[in-house]
Order: sequence, then structure tokens, then C-alpha cells
Amino acid sequence: MPGPWGDTAERRRRREIRRRRARVRETRRSREHAERRRAEGLTYQEIRRRRRAGWRRVWGTGAVLLGAFTVLTAHEVWAARDDPAFDAALTLALLAGGLYGVGAGGVVVFRARRELPRSLAGWGLVAWFAVILAIPSYKYGELIGGPVAVTGVWLAAVVATIWYLRREADD
Repeated sequence: MPGPWGDTAERRRRREIRRRRARVRETRRSREHAERRRAEGLTYQEIRRRRRAGWRRVWGTGAVLLGAFTVLTAHEVWAARDDPAFDAALTLALLAGGLYGVGAGGVVVFRARRELPRSLAGWGLVAWFAVILAIPSYKYGELIGGPVAVTGVWLAAVVATIWYLRREADD
């Protein structure tokens, strides 16, 4: 955008000099970066692999921390004992999610550089169903007789879910 006195030849020349210097700086940085990579023996794939491993460690650590927090919350819910049957169902749901978070996060952290196991998704599905199955187990367990019945119904439902998912995976 020209100033109030117009775009003079001197201003255009200075602007062009600044552009050239910026290009030279960028070329120099790029060359230094390439030389550093060559000296370290890193390819673009290795750099991406390391970056992905770093992010996996971050997310895995977050999953472990969130899972541990959820397990501790389950302990607090169980200690409250306001409605024993409901507290048992809520505790089971929190434990299922929390223990999966701790386990899956640990696997992700320790296997960040390698391929993650395919069973991780299957166990995530089991954990999801275990959390959801806490609601009907509360209703049916409360009819039968308290927190022990809630836990028994929940365990039976989770075992049936695991059996069904494994049977379907074999097909």
C-alpha cells in the first residue's frame, strides 16, 4: 500500500532487499536443518515416528491418570454407602472405566514406538459394555437383594458379553 507520498523507487528497492534477505535466511535454515538430520541419520519417517511416539506417551499418561482418578472416585462412592445397591452399581461402572484407562494407558505408554495391540479395541468395547451394564444390573440386582446381587448380575452380564464378543471375533 503506497504511503501518502507514493511508492518511490527507493522504497521498492529496500522492500526487494528485505525479501531477498528473508529468502536467504530461510534457505540457510533449511540447509542447516537438513545437515543436522543427515548427521543424526534421521529420515522424515523416523522423525514422524518419534513425534507420534511422543504424543502416544502423552495420551497414554493422561489415560493412566484419568483411570486412576476414576478408580479413586469409585472408592469414594463405595465409601459413602447412601444407597448400597446403587453405590455398588456406580462403583462397578467407575471401576470398569478406570481400570481400562489405567491398563490401556500403560500399554500405550510402554508400546509407544511399536504397533499397538489389536486387542486394545476389543477390551475397550468390553469396558464400554461393562459401564453400560451397570444400569440394568442395578435394577435387577436390587430386586433380588442388595449390593452382592448387583455385583453378581453385573459379573454375569460382563462374562456373557466377553463370551459373545470373543465368539463373534472368531467368525
